[in-house]
Amino acid sequence: MKKQLLLSIAFGLSLTLCFAQHDVQYTNYNFSKLAYNPAYAGSSGGPSLAAIYRNQWVTLDGAPTTMHANFHMPFYENKCGLGVALTADRIGMMRNTYVDISYAYRFKTGDKGIMSLGVNGRLEHGKVDWTQASPLDLGDQTIPSIQDSRYKPNFGFGAYFEMDNLYAGFSVPQLINTTLFNEENVSGNGIDYRTYYLMFGYLMNLSKDVKFQPGVLFSFNEEVPFEADITANFIFLNTFWVGGNYRLGDSFDAMVQYQVSDQVRAGLSFDFTMSDLNKFTNGSIEVLVSYTMGRKPTEQKPENINNLRYF
Repeated sequence: MKKQLLLSIAFGLSLTLCFAQHDVQYTNYNFSKLAYNPAYAGSSGGPSLAAIYRNQWVTLDGAPTTMHANFHMPFYENKCGLGVALTADRIGMMRNTYVDISYAYRFKTGDKGIMSLGVNGRLEHGKVDWTQASPLDLGDQTIPSIQDSRYKPNFGFGAYFEMDNLYAGFSVPQLINTTLFNEENVSGNGIDYRTYYLMFGYLMNLSKDVKFQPGVLFSFNEEVPFEADITANFIFLNTFWVGGNYRLGDSFDAMVQYQVSDQVRAGLSFDFTMSDLNKFTNGSIEVLVSYTMGRKPTEQKPENINNLRYF
């Protein structure tokens, strides 16, 4: 009975997340900006490939798991950027897949700044995996009764500003309310999936071998509480990244990364749950791997660019 109660709680929370917040949140948001902002496409200085695996609430059956991969690159003398992203999100019985294509136009602002304006198109696919159902779920009004898959289009836009030591961005990845399960009356009042993101980051030198990188990600959605991720990383010898993230009212997250080479970076984070969920789970885990190729100097950035990226 206790196990059934635990599974019911986990599944109910999973459904709440599925229908109250469409976009996935990543602890390593600072290194997965394309998932939030299409204007970031091409900002890595060269062709860049990244992959993230997130297992939320690791000890709960049916808890969210997400796999995200993206590729983006600059072209036309770094004046434009193109990106492609694939996200597979599994929450309880729900299976959601998103494919995004992003385009960004980049131009200089002042001596060192670069402004980027971007748009993205998205194809959303959702279905209910009834093979995961149990007799206890029969008659549950919170579970959509759809039997087939759903495909919906969407689009969004964003703006992104960068300098050598800072960045700022604003984006709305989904403008259209194309809730995959809105016919089932589980999607709120029709605006619960339009989330606005605001992000900032800064890099400062503490000494010759130590850098400090604070950052913040705000998300605004009328259907869910205000959310904020506040991050601080210390970078040692341009190789080891150690830091933490505080997700407002939800978790404290420990983060570590290793710069394998100028091109390759690997990271691991663990979220220590602070909400009432900590009675049922130890937290969440997230793994990040990225690879960035080099590029030649351009008119916008005539200096030689090191493949090591801080943002």
